[in-house]
Amino acid sequence: MRASHGWAEIDQARKRDLIAAIAKGRATRGPVHAELDITDRCNVACYFCNQQDVRTKEQISLAHLVRLIDELVEGGLRSVRLSGGGDPLFHSAVLDVLDHLHRRGIVIDNLTTNGVLLGPEVARRLVERRAREVIFSLNAVDADDYRRMMKAQPRTFQRVVDSIRGLVEARGESSYPGIVIQFLIDRENYRELPRMYDLGRDLGADRIVFSVVLEIPLERIDREILLTPEDAERVRPFLEEILRRDRDAHLLQLFFPIANWNVMVERLKAAVAYGPEPSLVPTASSFREENGHCFFGWYTATIRGNGELYPCCLLMSPGYEPLGNAVNGRFVDHWNGPAFERLRREQREVLLAGEKAAFDETRFRTIRRQCVDPGLCWLKNMYFRGDEQFYADLGRALEKARRPWRLKKRVRGVAGRLRRAAQRALARPAGSVRPADGVPPRA
Repeated sequence: MRASHGWAEIDQARKRDLIAAIAKGRATRGPVHAELDITDRCNVACYFCNQQDVRTKEQISLAHLVRLIDELVEGGLRSVRLSGGGDPLFHSAVLDVLDHLHRRGIVIDNLTTNGVLLGPEVARRLVERRAREVIFSLNAVDADDYRRMMKAQPRTFQRVVDSIRGLVEARGESSYPGIVIQFLIDRENYRELPRMYDLGRDLGADRIVFSVVLEIPLERIDREILLTPEDAERVRPFLEEILRRDRDAHLLQLFFPIANWNVMVERLKAAVAYGPEPSLVPTASSFREENGHCFFGWYTATIRGNGELYPCCLLMSPGYEPLGNAVNGRFVDHWNGPAFERLRREQREVLLAGEKAAFDETRFRTIRRQCVDPGLCWLKNMYFRGDEQFYADLGRALEKARRPWRLKKRVRGVAGRLRRAAQRALARPAGSVRPADGVPPRA
């Protein structure tokens, strides 16, 4: 993967600052990476999109974006992901935004788009400025299925295909940006896996990503359309076919959020003699799962098209209370404000709890179950877990911080039990005496 969620753009000194802030429970001076969802405008209504239910037609004005980018740079920003809410290319001043990011030395680590408006001028800027990666959310193999999944106009599919071809042509011999084409499968289209693969390869993708639709927000259509772990055998022959076709090219990314499917994929690779491939998610020998919890509260932030602030794009959903609004006041005041402080406090507790971390919905207000429970979030360590030095240093810092944290937790536990015992004693009627343990009360 050429994108790294900004990790490749920061140096060891900044990583050490990040670790020190986690260990001491304080804020960093600002995010080094940010997701800028610069507009809530979009031309499609994907049935699986968790963000269309909070979508508006708003966009952050160019003046506000310039001010925001400048302030983030002062705090140490090095890279951005441009995504959405809406589609980032639907911002009315997107070319000006790209130009200002370039002037301030900010790397576009990733642009995620449906591709409809990725015309020649956008393509030229992305190539000349060595954007790391562009993900096209194509999702379907033809116009009919595209219309079913994304509620788009009939001609939209072909416009996206033309945009992909245009970007491939614009980059020529360059390897930047990496071009990723993403397909999503459900019960209606999984049989089209071979055609999807052939289309991605024909369009010149560097990586062809397949995943499954996991949720239908607000139950907007029948959930029976979703594939489940039990559908592995149903999908198996089509996965086997695309692995056969990809044996030499190694363009496929098959890593599903369904454990038994991934086991099946590994067996299929062996069966079709799928050759050695570079790991998409390399793991350092120093990485430990107990130290692999999310640290985004110190590292990044997501800013929606109406200015609302979130920890990451995966928590940008109905019912989640934003951590502030970047259009109101200075970003640094939000970053150091109570909502982000609470986020960091909760994430630090999970990091310190390590392998014993458990989600408690009565206590956690800013993180969600997927931030804690294994296997529910692919984002929290996917881009970072290959960093040998970072996880060695983080592991040592966390272990040192855990000792006083565990002691304090035990003291609080004892104090709580004593307090509850005193409350029970005060609540007993006057003159009553609680018998000692194991001694029957006298008649």
